Amino acid sequence: MQPIQGPMRYLLLALGWLAVVCGTIGLFLPLIPTVPFLLLATFCFSRTSERCQQWLFNNRLLGPVLRNYLERRGLTKRQLLTTLVSLWLSISIGIYLVPLLPVKLLLVAIACGVSIHLCRMKRLEPEPAVKS
Repeated sequence: MQPIQGPMRYLLLALGWLAVVCGTIGLFLPLIPTVPFLLLATFCFSRTSERCQQWLFNNRLLGPVLRNYLERRGLTKRQLLTTLVSLWLSISIGIYLVPLLPVKLLLVAIACGVSIHLCRMKRLEPEPAVKS
């Protein structure tokens, strides 16, 4: 695939790095999902910078989470629980704020679909803590 050039390249790079920051925050705050932000960053970097994409996949903190998802290895129970809680919390806020019934139903359908997808993924054992 030919890399994107011009102003769109810089916009995608900025969006990719913003997604990396949000995904990193999601590692430490349970209400912010990590994987969707990393997938967005991967998408942006795949169109703009192979170097940034390789950095993301080889990163000590973010790389394993991203690779486990993309290679369909699975999620840990903690990742699943965190993702489901943040998904339904954000969908609930959206349902509360949006007055239109069709949009509310669409939000519920999306959340159900994503929840089913996540629950059907394999479970990984948490990696043991490294003693130094």
